[in-house]
Amino acid sequence: MGSYTSLAQQLTDARLMAEGIKKRADVVSKVGLDEAKATEIESLSQSLAALDNEQEELKALLKTKTAELSATQKKLKEVMGATKKLVKVAVDQSDWLTFGIGDKK
Repeated sequence: MGSYTSLAQQLTDARLMAEGIKKRADVVSKVGLDEAKATEIESLSQSLAALDNEQEELKALLKTKTAELSATQKKLKEVMGATKKLVKVAVDQSDWLTFGIGDKK
């Protein structure tokens, strides 16, 4: 199995890598690592952090909308149940299908 790295750890690792490349440019430049690579890592890290924040906001919005949907669905079920009972009292059973009521009694 591959190892799991949390987003926070990945961001920390990227920050440290970029800082390390800048601080030790004299050593890592020998293998082609330079300021441009550090900047690329920083840019990707910032994009990742921004996307994570946006995703968290969307999750919160989804949670709110799901609760709103559930509450409205529950209210409709209650209203429909009460209305169905009143229709059954007021309308002859042979005409219940007109109201979408398929009950036998």
